[in-house]
Amino acid sequence: MRNWLIILTLSVLLPIVAEAAPPPAAQAVPPRVQLTHVRRFVLDPGHGGDNLGALGTGGIREKALTLAASLKIAQWLREHCDAQVLLTRERDDALELRQRPRLANDWKADALVSVHANAHEQGEASGMEVFFLAADASAEAARQLVEREEGSAAGAPNAGKAWSVGGIKSDLALAAAHARSQAFAYALGDALQAVRKKVRFRGVRQAAFGVLKEAQMPALVLELGYITHATEGPQLFEAAVQEDFAKAILRALVALDKRLGQERKAEARRTAGKK
Repeated sequence: MRNWLIILTLSVLLPIVAEAAPPPAAQAVPPRVQLTHVRRFVLDPGHGGDNLGALGTGGIREKALTLAASLKIAQWLREHCDAQVLLTRERDDALELRQRPRLANDWKADALVSVHANAHEQGEASGMEVFFLAADASAEAARQLVEREEGSAAGAPNAGKAWSVGGIKSDLALAAAHARSQAFAYALGDALQAVRKKVRFRGVRQAAFGVLKEAQMPALVLELGYITHATEGPQLFEAAVQEDFAKAILRALVALDKRLGQERKAEARRTAGKK
């Protein structure tokens, strides 16, 4: 009789206890980051189609890495923040250089990051880099990087299509975007070093990348690492590594969001003072 009473009691109490305790999975879900001023973010997977990009270890092309990484980064950001995340390409499509910033402009994006991977002839170099637009990037290394990334060799899609940065940057809105890009670049550089502590960070630099020249919002080029490095190259395809880049980008977007908020408050005070 006693055993039946115990069984009956447990059959009543166990469902109540199970219902009261939240599932472990629900407890583990992190809160989504709320962004007030960065409402639309554009990722640009570099290269694509017949624009192959650098040749990495094992015959892997840069265009494949940038697309895979951008898709993973976009997925992670959509899960962890409330900003709309758009990509300039989601397949192995050819996309002209000028189309990339113009798409971001048409979408009224609040920030743009173009994703690339670096290369070294001897396969020795490694590390991440962040670039923002320079009106006059005279450093030879920066010039060579721009030429390689933009396919300036004869017959490439963007060959012979010179851009005048001075003319493009005459607009005050673009000048303001350039100042914000610099702050965004250093925020991303700090975030990369915090998230990927064991990986070399080669610095924040300026270069005349065409993908940045018409952007009307804070815009950067992110070099994930060296696709030609025997160790680093294959690691750039790992989901965990790509998530690290997503985390760093989100930290930088939070910093940019804060800066934009401060700018708008300052502008509101100036406007109020004139009345």
